[in-house]
Amino acid sequence: MPKHDKPDPAGRDTIEAVRAPIRRIAERLPHFETIDVAIGTLYAAHDLACRSGMSRYAAVEWLRTAADLMERQLLAERAH
Repeated sequence: MPKHDKPDPAGRDTIEAVRAPIRRIAERLPHFETIDVAIGTLYAAHDLACRSGMSRYAAVEWLRTAADLMERQLLAERAH
């Protein structure tokens, strides 16, 4: 199984460890709209997925899957 298909053993800790510096970078770019920085991070996520060995097209599908997972988590949080 490719390493990007394995569940993340750290889960939220890893996610938060990555999110925090990205938020700080966004704060250091006040001359850009926040949404534009967010779009840039999506492209960076695609770049990193490709670097991990995914094809460009598989990386786009991986991003879609990640967005679906985020939506499910948000819906689950809202239900509680």
